[in-house]
Amino acid sequence: MKHIGYVGTYDSKCSQGVYRFKFDDVTGKLTKPTSFYKTNGGKCVALTDEFVVVTREIPGKSGIALLDKNGTVLSEAFMERASACFIGCRDKFVYTANYHDGVVMIYKIANQKLQLVKKLVNGSETGCHQVMCWRSDIFVPCLKLDCINIYDMGKNFLLTDKIVFSPGTGPRHGVFTTDERLYLVSELSNELFYYHLVQNNSWELISKMSFLPEQSATGSASAALRLSGDGRFIYISTRGSNLLSVFSIEGATPKMIQQISCGGDHPRDFLLSGNGEYLLVVNRLSNELISMKINKTTGMIGAIADRTEVHEGVGIALE
Repeated sequence: MKHIGYVGTYDSKCSQGVYRFKFDDVTGKLTKPTSFYKTNGGKCVALTDEFVVVTREIPGKSGIALLDKNGTVLSEAFMERASACFIGCRDKFVYTANYHDGVVMIYKIANQKLQLVKKLVNGSETGCHQVMCWRSDIFVPCLKLDCINIYDMGKNFLLTDKIVFSPGTGPRHGVFTTDERLYLVSELSNELFYYHLVQNNSWELISKMSFLPEQSATGSASAALRLSGDGRFIYISTRGSNLLSVFSIEGATPKMIQQISCGGDHPRDFLLSGNGEYLLVVNRLSNELISMKINKTTGMIGAIADRTEVHEGVGIALE
């Protein structure tokens, strides 16, 4: 089955804005990305059933743009100084996290327009890196604060709790499972953390593990984390060492089962195809998008199926 994909990029001589490509989840073949929406600061991209949401910069301001699938701008919101480093969509809501401004912006999509719901202020340069929704809560990993701030949407987004990490950990990206587990990767310490919800509605640390070979840990910075569709495996990308790590999470604690080259340089973001057969990774510094075969039974990553050129790729999304 053929799918439409999108790559957000850093601005450069060879890239500006968001690019679109086609992907075949039977063969793993990719088409060369072509320009979808030309804009400054178009590094992050997310999808709803109807819309494409991208980061955008204009002189002195940053924000997001809501586009239809033809690339027509329907609505814009410029309420930040620096560009957000994360966009997430859930139902009719859009969430952005801003590393430098230290804010989370929450918008509602209504009548093809962006409506601001809430601005959550964590503090300038606190390294807000993601927004995770769980029940009525919002979890915001703050890399430079070494904590996850937890806000209750049912209490007008009141800050109700925190998960605190050791100094220098740098929590970056996490994911929830359907059976109330939380897995999170740290950028600075390159560790995988595993939490479980306990009876008093708090999150208990079950395990943490450093997963990089000692010789490759210096200068490495883990980036994205993804959960397989069947909930059996965790995948992590690490820049610097240019590795993709695979963990089985079927046992009492996560077990690393594979580390493999990302096939290029600086794997900033990646995703898993909807059928679970392929991993698509954006290698920013080697200017390419790569598809890699996945064995759904073992969870392991296999051979490179295809690769194509895209300059300064940062974020990726797939319909």
